[in-house]
Amino acid sequence: MKQLVSMLLTSTLVTFPGMALANPMLLSQQNKQENIEQKIQIAFPDFVVVSLKSGNMTTGNFIDLNNRSLIISYKGYTSGIPLTEIKSIEFKNKVLIPANETVICQQSNDQCRQVNFTQNQEQEPTIVENIPMTNLNLFQGAKTALLTIPDISEEETDNINYLSNNNINIINSLEIDESGELITLTLIPTKRK
Repeated sequence: MKQLVSMLLTSTLVTFPGMALANPMLLSQQNKQENIEQKIQIAFPDFVVVSLKSGNMTTGNFIDLNNRSLIISYKGYTSGIPLTEIKSIEFKNKVLIPANETVICQQSNDQCRQVNFTQNQEQEPTIVENIPMTNLNLFQGAKTALLTIPDISEEETDNINYLSNNNINIINSLEIDESGELITLTLIPTKRK
């Protein structure tokens, strides 16, 4: 009986008249800032200028990019460069523009048109920083991909939604951190049509 009374007393909530009771779960949900994950479609121009951490530079046609290496070709030779050796990649020349956000381009066809990529000085690039390389979903041989941008605050969402709704986002440059795991992208939003 003594234990029962002790349990009842410790579980009793003491309130004062006029004091409102608050549900701590509701308060924590109200104060929590909403973070969401956003996917945007990006396109890779077909020529790259690669700056290596050693200080050297190399160029070639863009073939593939994965979470371990960049694959390029030059004069019929294909080579892979580990991401840990790359400081930055600048993209140039022609780019495939998909007709809509569901198309992944590998070559020019009815759904993917090829255009010359020249940055208009009036275009304001968008910089997306510290994205895990694994968030870049590039299918082998594809020239367009989906980029997952994690944990965007509500204020940043409008900018990313603008990038993803009516535009294709062309990669102008890509910087790789020391570990080869995080990337910073400079994107140029371009109309699909």
